[in-house]
Amino acid sequence: MSTTTSVVLAAPIKEIGDHLFSMAGEWGEKALMIVILISVVIAVATKMSVKAGIGALIGLVVCVSLYQSKDALSEALKEEIANVGTSQPAPSAPTAEK
Repeated sequence: MSTTTSVVLAAPIKEIGDHLFSMAGEWGEKALMIVILISVVIAVATKMSVKAGIGALIGLVVCVSLYQSKDALSEALKEEIANVGTSQPAPSAPTAEK
């Protein structure tokens, strides 16, 4: 009596998981932009004023720019935390000659 055992390798399962995570991340980024845009439209529609539209547009620009620079900001924060003891003094302006 012979028994055969099928083996499932972990690598294909890992690839599927990586693909699902990357797909969800891409959808999340697109959904975030859509939600921010919808909130701008709702703010303008409920207030029916130019001020609300300008304020919402400025908020949209700030949110999108912060989101797009998240990697650079996180690297700067990591560097600042890692080098907290070795920070250099702030540069001073040259003295004006009289």
